[in-house]
Amino acid sequence: MAVFIFLETSNNVSSKRLLFYQLPPGKKALEFSTSHAMLTHMPSPQELQAVTGPLYLIEGIVQETNHVPGLLVQPAPAKTARGRSRDSLFVHLSLSGQQADTAVLAQDLLDIISQHYFKSSGSVTAALRQAVIEANQRLLRLNLSGSSDVREGAISCAVLRGTELFMVQAGEALAFLGHNFGVERLPVRPAEHVTPMGRTAGIDIRFYHHHLQVGDMLLLADPRIAHLPTNSLTPTLVDTELNYGLEQLQQAVGSDSARLLLVEFADELTAAFPPTFPTAVEPEMEPQAVTAVPPPQPRRDRSRLPEIPQKSRQPQPQRPLPEQTTPIRQVSRPNIDLETSARKATSGAALGLSRFTGWLADMLARLRPPRPAEEDQESWAIPAIVAIVIPLIVALVVGSVYIQRGRGQRFAEIKVEMGQNLGLADAAGDDDTQAAAYYNAVITLAAEGEALRPGDPEIVRLRQLAMNELDRLGDVTRLTARPYQSFDETALLTAVALQEGFNGGIYTLDGANSQVFRIPTSEDYLTVTAEPENLVFSGQAVGSHVVNSIRDIIWRPMGSSVSRDGLAMLDNTGALLTYYPNFADLRAVPLGYAADWQLPLAITTFAERLYILDPGARQIWKYLPDGDGFIQQEEERTLVFSENPELETAVDIAIYSEDGSLAVLYGDGRFRYYDTRSGRVQWDEAHLLQNGLGAPFEKPTAVKMVGRGLNASIFVADPGSGRIVEISRGGTVLAQYRASDETGLELFNHIHDFAIIKTPLRVFVTTGSQLYLATQE
Repeated sequence: MAVFIFLETSNNVSSKRLLFYQLPPGKKALEFSTSHAMLTHMPSPQELQAVTGPLYLIEGIVQETNHVPGLLVQPAPAKTARGRSRDSLFVHLSLSGQQADTAVLAQDLLDIISQHYFKSSGSVTAALRQAVIEANQRLLRLNLSGSSDVREGAISCAVLRGTELFMVQAGEALAFLGHNFGVERLPVRPAEHVTPMGRTAGIDIRFYHHHLQVGDMLLLADPRIAHLPTNSLTPTLVDTELNYGLEQLQQAVGSDSARLLLVEFADELTAAFPPTFPTAVEPEMEPQAVTAVPPPQPRRDRSRLPEIPQKSRQPQPQRPLPEQTTPIRQVSRPNIDLETSARKATSGAALGLSRFTGWLADMLARLRPPRPAEEDQESWAIPAIVAIVIPLIVALVVGSVYIQRGRGQRFAEIKVEMGQNLGLADAAGDDDTQAAAYYNAVITLAAEGEALRPGDPEIVRLRQLAMNELDRLGDVTRLTARPYQSFDETALLTAVALQEGFNGGIYTLDGANSQVFRIPTSEDYLTVTAEPENLVFSGQAVGSHVVNSIRDIIWRPMGSSVSRDGLAMLDNTGALLTYYPNFADLRAVPLGYAADWQLPLAITTFAERLYILDPGARQIWKYLPDGDGFIQQEEERTLVFSENPELETAVDIAIYSEDGSLAVLYGDGRFRYYDTRSGRVQWDEAHLLQNGLGAPFEKPTAVKMVGRGLNASIFVADPGSGRIVEISRGGTVLAQYRASDETGLELFNHIHDFAIIKTPLRVFVTTGSQLYLATQE
């Protein structure tokens, strides 16, 4: 005997009826399309309903039972906390030990979860999280009491609200979500360290949120079937119905044991209720386990069901599922529902255009005055225009529909491919090279998905997983970036410098428009206190000098020859401009022998001297301080090297403030660290590759020296590999940094210049017209 339970809800949420139906003796459970399912919610037109079917297998044999231990399907009772009246709760709980020994405990934990969730206010995820924590505390106290065997568990809790699905998992819980484009595994891959329920008070809880469509299916699975490939569940969860899905699920599990809960999300009933249902009125439902008859093994004959109307469907052939061994870039099978929708939209658009054309022709006929018979000459201009324009409009409408269809289908395929590549990367084991290839494929797919649908949370989540794993493989520290200051879209920030002292302040150079800005900040540089101030611009008169093109900026501290701290700015016409913030005055001094300059690119300072990198002249020009100005001695106008430094490809230089050691960075990835007293190379990029640099520099843009003594470090920005590398003065790599914003965008892939404060670590980065701040959480 089998009893089926349906919950009927009227438009008034507080009005519910429990409907019971007893299956006649000798009739198979699967002879009714909904007789093995519990309908948890009769939705409003804006909501989805859930049709659930449990499956209890022991060594591949279906268990004929009305009670599946550890499964719970719970619609909202009559009295709930605010905001819970539309929710339906689904729970799959697994406990270690024999099923007969844990059945009572499992039911107690399910009651705790159900009661706590429906009595808690607040967000869905917060209530689910607290309900799982309460159940974990109960199980932990039982384990610590020593009164029985230690029990550990895994749990999946899902809530349907409208068209949204919220889910939390703990332990080795497993679930699958079937869309019209494929199957999504939750979690995508097993975590390295899993803390089961009942072992500790602090458990790791995973959160998921999805927007559902009609026909999507959810499988709350037993951890014992985690070995099944995701693709093997495609016949169960994609473009199918609950009855057929249960049969396919039984075949997929084979001879294994499992407790499974399959949920189909629909906008209307798939079959009519039996006409004569005895009813029982219940003011409030108590939480209870799933009570439904699971399907038997053999395939049913649908032709014997004249009394129950069903959706007509074609049998789906079973196809072999190939093993995936390379990064996946494949096209899924066509989506019949989506194609049908596109055809309906096209036909509707054509029908609407035909009606509009008829209305227009009728109006023109009414407005046009009648002509005498002898002057009645038909004009072909308007019919010709209409004959040309209408097909063009129809073609545009049809084309746009199919373009949108293609974009949506490709976006769905991208999400599936990303999940599959993550799984293949995890299966690569100790082969870091192969795993990195899969993770890079995920990031490439994420960029394509971001272009189709910016800000999609699932794309962001999968990309973040891949980036975290690449960071682990490359021993990279991940920083969190946020926009700090935006400038005009025409700006190109090529340099940034920090004001040293008590008042804070950041200076940026707009190289495209030859403008220098000062950004007032707090003393810790974290907060902008006022709008940026334009200090210098091209064509500005500073004393007798007219500004032409500012090439670089640095902060120049006071010394024996320099009376005040200030910002030094190099003008390519042979002048050094200095802005003094204490009195907000601007001065310009000429630099001798500027006629010999070819392409001045960068400046730095040491012992109040000024050094200018000129790749065009293949020189580093040297100027000595003379009061507020500079002089150049004939015998030492440039730095001298023991061998050709090949400065024509150099992009930046930096000098250590204590001994004058020189770092030269080249655009092709080379790096040289010189002793300026002897002019010899102390170490280079080959030395770095042997001392912690995992991959060579690709397209570096800037080098900085920060700190003194044992705290001194060299920082190199390399947008080619998307990182900033920290190096000791002895040539040992200390750390590698990457940064991403809240959308997962890699910030250092577009870095031009940067400024660093080491303690605590703050990195100011210029990219395009934006200044970013990256910090370590």
